[in-house]
Amino acid sequence: IIYMKKILCALVLCISMSSCCTLFTKSTQSITFVGPKDTRIYDNGQKIATIGETGETSVRIRKKLSSKELVAKKEGFKPLPLLLNATFNPIACINLLNVIAWGIDLGTQKACKWDNTYLEIELEKSESK
Repeated sequence: IIYMKKILCALVLCISMSSCCTLFTKSTQSITFVGPKDTRIYDNGQKIATIGETGETSVRIRKKLSSKELVAKKEGFKPLPLLLNATFNPIACINLLNVIAWGIDLGTQKACKWDNTYLEIELEKSESK
């Protein structure tokens, strides 16, 4: 019986120290880009995706507490900035009054999610000299 009480106490402690977003959501979210073939998507200058033959591609992007700007580029076209909007993740409300759990969700940036997960890309031809 003492062994069972220790296990039960450990389980209650683990659950109370966990946060809901950390338990129920991933740290990345899938974003789909639709646009012309061979359009490349960049995050902070690093290529994260290329649109293929089907005219669309999906990539998992790490969640943040603030919005994020990506850039779509294709040869012969002007670069197009793309904004991912961060919004509150309602699953975080399950934390209720547990300040530690809120801190974990904010620290892992899972208290927010990407609002726009489907981005259509319309590129404008660049001026040729």
